[in-house]
Parts: sequence; C-alpha cells; structure tokens
Amino acid sequence: MRGLKGAAGAVGLALMLAGCGGGASEPTSETLGKDTGIRYDKSQVPTVRNMTCDRKRGSIRFGLNAHKDDSLPEHKGENDSEDYVCHGPDRISLAVGGRTVTAPHIAAEYDLYGAVPDPLKTVKTVYGKSLAEDDERTLVGEAETVTTKTAAITCQKNVWETFPMTTCLWANHGAVGAVDFFPPAGRHPEIAEAVARTKELIETGLVESPR
Repeated sequence: MRGLKGAAGAVGLALMLAGCGGGASEPTSETLGKDTGIRYDKSQVPTVRNMTCDRKRGSIRFGLNAHKDDSLPEHKGENDSEDYVCHGPDRISLAVGGRTVTAPHIAAEYDLYGAVPDPLKTVKTVYGKSLAEDDERTLVGEAETVTTKTAAITCQKNVWETFPMTTCLWANHGAVGAVDFFPPAGRHPEIAEAVARTKELIETGLVESPR
C-alpha cells in the first residue's frame, strides 16, 4: 500500500458476507470465453448485497493501487479510472499513524481500456506488479485464480502492517480492477467469498458503451 489504505475491526463475518455464496469452501471456475466486443463508457457505483457503496471521497485513498498496463489500448473518453468504497452495517476503524479512521469493508478500483485481448494474462501481469511486488504487503498462502465466461480473477490473502487483508485483481475484455477486502473480526476474508463479491462488483460497476 501507499499511505493509509488498510483497516481492521470487529465485525460479523456472516453479516458482511451474507447473500454472496456463504458456505462455499472453494471458488468455482468457468471457461473464459472469447471477446464479445463489449466495452465500457464508464464505471458507476456498484451494487453489493447487504452493503452501501459510494464513490470514494476525500483525500484518503483506501485500497491497493492497480498497476496500469501500458501495453493495452487506452480508453477513449473521460474517467478511465475510478475508486469506490462499500460499507457494511457495522463499523471498521483503524488506529494508525496516531489517529483513528473509519475504513470501508471493500475498496474497489475500476480501470477502463480500449481492449484487453487476454484477460487471464493481464490479471497475472497486474497481480505481479501491483501485489506480489508490493513490499508493503506480506503475502499469505498461495494466490488463487478463477475465470468466469467473461473475466479472470486472482485473489490473494495478505497482510499490511498487522492487518489481514484479502485482495482480488480482475480483468475482462474492456476493464481491469483491484478489490481490497478489509478484515472482518480481525481475520482474512475467505477467498471464495472475495471471489463472489468481486463478481458482483464486475457485474454491477461497469456501464457498457452503446454498439
């Protein structure tokens, strides 16, 4: 992380993750399909069950900065990158740097491109440059990668300072994103649940360009 971008708090795991596939022990994969030509005008405030989401406001940036892939065609239009935060019904606060701040349960970044020819290759590249090479994060266990028909998602448990996080990087054929899940009850959110939430963020946070 760079600056203040982590959080911990005592929250109920069931409350945070209810309705997003709770109880799943392993994330499931589908075959990643071919490029359908769908591109995006912009991102929008995503809809996440049992949470309230909004555009990130203020000077504090929560969440991992996804490394830009300069090899991809640029997005034509404004607002090619945007950050959003989602809060659950309970409060997460973190004492760091001599002050206490309220942190989100989820911080999500959306980066739009003109095209992402190989989402699986891209997500692995972005993972390596954004998370695996981030010396402020300590990786825990192994990364897990799953694919849907339209996107590739790689998730990794990690620690910033002393705070257990789970982070997912994703890519489809028109966008790339980073999602940080802050620790409920002081422990890592499970990867299967992080994958389910990431799918929600992808499905609801992008506005398709008219064809």
